Amino acid sequence: MCHIPLTDAGAERSCSGCGQRYPLVNGVPVLLNEANSVFRIADYVSGQGYEGASGYGGSVDQTGGLRRLYRRFARSLSEAPMPGSSFDPMDIILAERPEAEVLVIGSGERERRGRVTYTDVAMARNIACICDAHDLPFEDASFDAVFAEAVLEHVCDPQRVVAEIIRVLKPDGFVYAVTPFLQPVHMGAYDFTRFTYLGHRRLFRQFDDMGSGMMGGPGYSAIHLLRNLFTGITDRHLLRSILRLMALLLTWPMRYLDLPLSRTEASYNSACACYFLGRKREMPIPDRDILAFFRGH
Repeated sequence: MCHIPLTDAGAERSCSGCGQRYPLVNGVPVLLNEANSVFRIADYVSGQGYEGASGYGGSVDQTGGLRRLYRRFARSLSEAPMPGSSFDPMDIILAERPEAEVLVIGSGERERRGRVTYTDVAMARNIACICDAHDLPFEDASFDAVFAEAVLEHVCDPQRVVAEIIRVLKPDGFVYAVTPFLQPVHMGAYDFTRFTYLGHRRLFRQFDDMGSGMMGGPGYSAIHLLRNLFTGITDRHLLRSILRLMALLLTWPMRYLDLPLSRTEASYNSACACYFLGRKREMPIPDRDILAFFRGH
């Protein structure tokens, strides 16, 4: 992609640099570099594009009746908030830059405060465009902050995605990422990678640490693995749904285990996910120095 502003060409967007044309689907431009993506523009045009996490909270869920109620109930159990104090990186970013331009990659249904541009590979709420994070369709130094929550495990090349984040960030710009460590596969074939705390820190070695840690500790890791233990018993869809509901009900209270279990350095060895808030720096941190950031035993 040329990373220059596109011109309006009616039902399309056109690049004045290379002449590439991108269609609009339901008013949303599909800005994919197909040579470097697992997604195809034609699939979105035909209505068969990627739908995200089973329709992102039901926004494109076509089921009804009891099945829809079951899905909503199961989702409320599986996505129950973690106990304890919450960490909102937007408080830090907006305190420094009240007019910050923020890019959200893989936006899903979540909305954030401020001047936000939402992008995704699915038709999520409020998105400005369909785009693949390996090739962000924005100019260099376009944003003050980039958010990538539960995204980097779903991309083929996390290093390239982080390089794109660095490219579109302004000097001293911010990045916020949450990426799993001990979680089973989710979203099927669109799940590629896991990171330890230190591996996650190295991924963002061109950033200074403004806040990092676990997003879910050993308790949440155990919940994910036990739920997968139940649903791994069979491949039959109906039975798997029943077992999944049983597992959700049985493991829901275990989330409170993280309150005492997440206070030690050793708990980083079995973190469910890791978060990182960083500020862009001129040069990457050498790998030898990255080792000093290890947390665990």
